[in-house]
Amino acid sequence: MLLGPPGAGKGTMAGGLANSAGLAVFVTGDVLRAAIAGGSELGIKVKSTVEAGRLVDDETILSLAQEFLRTHSQGALFDGFPRTIKQAEGLRSLLSAEDELRVVYLDTSKETIVARLGARRVCPECGRIYNVRFKPPRNDEICDDCNASLICRKDDTDEVIKSRYELYLAETAPLVNYFSEELLKVNGDLPGEEVLEIVRGELCPA
Repeated sequence: MLLGPPGAGKGTMAGGLANSAGLAVFVTGDVLRAAIAGGSELGIKVKSTVEAGRLVDDETILSLAQEFLRTHSQGALFDGFPRTIKQAEGLRSLLSAEDELRVVYLDTSKETIVARLGARRVCPECGRIYNVRFKPPRNDEICDDCNASLICRKDDTDEVIKSRYELYLAETAPLVNYFSEELLKVNGDLPGEEVLEIVRGELCPA
C-alpha cells in the first residue's frame, strides 16, 4: 500500500509499481469518482463528500476494498487506502496469514504538496495526469494522448487543498506509526522518477 499526503505522488508511484510487480491497483479516488460520474447509488451518496475534500465513511471504503481483494487474489496495490486507523484495522482483518503487507510512505513537505496540487491538471477523457509546472503537456492545457482539454479537479482548489492536508494530518498521518513494522520511508520531495527507482529497488530487486 502507498501512504502519504495528497500530492505526494502516490498515483504516479502506483502506475510504476504495478507494471514492475504485476499488481492490480486499487485507487480509492478513481473508484469513487467513477461512481460519481456514473450516477450510481454509491456515487450519489459520496458526491458532496468527495468534492469537498472530506473522507468517505470507513464502512463504504472497506466494502470496496474487500470486493477488490476477492477479485484480485494474486496481489493488489492500494493507493489512497487505508486512510484511517479503523480502515487499517479493517484491512488487516481482510488479509490471510500467508499475505505479506508492505507499506511505502512518501514523506512529503507541505510546500511540495501545494506546488504540485495547485498546478495539477487531469484529462477528463483518458484520466492522464499532468502538472503544468513540473510535467506539462506538449500543447498548453491539451492532453498528449487524446487531445481533450485538461481540467482542474474540484478537489484541487486552494481551499480544498488546505482542508485535505489538515484532514490528512488528523486522520491519516497516525498510520505512519501504526504500520511502523512494515514501513518503507522515502523522501517524497524528490522527483517522481527518482522516488520510483528507490522503491523499485527495495520492493522489486532484480
